[in-house]
Amino acid sequence: MDFYTLALGLFMLCHGSYILLTRAKAKHQKARLDFMIKALGRPFGFTIYSLIYVILPIGFGAYITYAGFNNVSLSTIFTG
Repeated sequence: MDFYTLALGLFMLCHGSYILLTRAKAKHQKARLDFMIKALGRPFGFTIYSLIYVILPIGFGAYITYAGFNNVSLSTIFTG
């Protein structure tokens, strides 16, 4: 178990979950969402916002957490 990799993965999971839960209520998140919706239209702006701020951090965090449990270091992940 690599603790640095695990810590980064858990941080990313928590960050993505926080954004998911607060995107409509937190003022700074609402501003980002409104900007995307205004610039790209409602369905496409919401989709891009969700992909960038929620789905990618949660997905990458899950991958990094899985790697941390399997004793893979960060340098191994990012160098190939």
